[in-house]
Amino acid sequence: MVEAVRVLLLLMVGAGIWAAWRRSLFPGTWAHTFHTAYAEERALLTQARSELRAVDKDQRRAYSEADAKVGSVRGEYEQRVGKLKREVALLEDPGRGTERGRLGGLVLYEHAVLIFPEGRQLPLAGLQARVDRSERDLWLYIHPADDSPELVRLPHRRDPATAPDEIVEIFDEGQVRGFEMKINAAAAAEKRFRDGLPAQLAQAREELAEARKDTGPLKTAEQSRADVMDRNRTDPRRKEALANLTAERNAWQDLTGRRPPR
Repeated sequence: MVEAVRVLLLLMVGAGIWAAWRRSLFPGTWAHTFHTAYAEERALLTQARSELRAVDKDQRRAYSEADAKVGSVRGEYEQRVGKLKREVALLEDPGRGTERGRLGGLVLYEHAVLIFPEGRQLPLAGLQARVDRSERDLWLYIHPADDSPELVRLPHRRDPATAPDEIVEIFDEGQVRGFEMKINAAAAAEKRFRDGLPAQLAQAREELAEARKDTGPLKTAEQSRADVMDRNRTDPRRKEALANLTAERNAWQDLTGRRPPR
């Protein structure tokens, strides 16, 4: 019983909302809004509204498509220019580059070697690495092109005087010599990179300048959007639909004394 009453109340509320909405569309007396005697007048007003909405929907779709095209072309343009700007910036200041390997306190990067714990950074251009061996230690000499060399100690055997609980990292000779070869190979690659850098940078700057000037597709898309706006503004279909709706609203107002909404 309670559930039935609840359903009935919901139906009554829904009907009230629908009736209020209907009254807002077709103002006047109750008969003007609901009676079959005025069904034809209501149908004509509804049809006029539908025709204007259809034209407006078509115009919104055309503008939305043209505007989306502008956004897409602009995004492609900005993405292309941004990519070239990053390439130029990276060539102007390569920095360390990507990490290529680690051994003890040495970190090899694409363009430099970093030595810890001192934190000294040595550029790879012109650098040479060499391994020497003593009874308990391997010594990796790092010779920069225009700076004093670094000597990095890499134990390959534990010192008997070392405290039993002290942790000492031990390095295999093959491991150290392999890292020496990796440093020298990276230095040779860096030399080739530096030799070709001026030409590569000039080309990248030229490509960036050309990409910035290549605004033709964007201007075309923007012009197409402007053309759509002009067509929408002067579209005879909308003028006709609006005039028809205005006439039907006038007729309804003459009939009821109340002006209906668009």
